Amino acid sequence: MGWQAKLSIDYSVEDGHCVARHVHHGPLRILKSLYPEGHKVCHNILVHPPSGLVGGDSLDIKLHLNDHAMRFLPHLGPRVFTIPMV
Repeated sequence: MGWQAKLSIDYSVEDGHCVARHVHHGPLRILKSLYPEGHKVCHNILVHPPSGLVGGDSLDIKLHLNDHAMRFLPHLGPRVFTIPMV
């Protein structure tokens, strides 16, 4: 049986800065919030610490973008994932 992980991230704009608030269950985490393009775009790096992803792992990622919030969400690892924005 693989790892079960949930991550919920809420992006909002406060005083002109994009802010990410998150809740997690299991090993999936935000490593850090970065702002290389300035405070309007929040860059979050997702990590799954138990040696990356393997067969049987289950990741549940929920994103909520409030008005004017911008994010960039890369992940560390060799696999490519598409996170649909609903």
